[in-house]
Amino acid sequence: MWLKRNSIDLDGGWAYKWLKRFDNAGLEGLKNRHRSGRPPEVSEETSAMILKELSENQSGWMAKEVMNLIYERTGVKYHEVHIYRLLHKWGFSPKVPRMKFVNAASKQEKNKFRKRQKG
Repeated sequence: MWLKRNSIDLDGGWAYKWLKRFDNAGLEGLKNRHRSGRPPEVSEETSAMILKELSENQSGWMAKEVMNLIYERTGVKYHEVHIYRLLHKWGFSPKVPRMKFVNAASKQEKNKFRKRQKG
């Protein structure tokens, strides 16, 4: 297998890594592998308890409230951006009010404006 190095704007190191992975494991070797990453500071059991508590409240939560709740229960202080990541991971979605146009015409005004068909 030959790759023309100048045809791609990346250095050739990645191609050699892929080629080596392919030689060692075939197509399976080219698939993304699991990366362990940094271990969570809050245990899974504690996360499950917090998740249950968050799920019980139907009115929703603000990220800062969740951040404070986690800090109260565990003593771990997460950044607000990470709280959004956790909430997304746990299946929560942002509760954003739907935008209304202030200057929108009423239904009556829209009907009056609509073209009338000749009959």
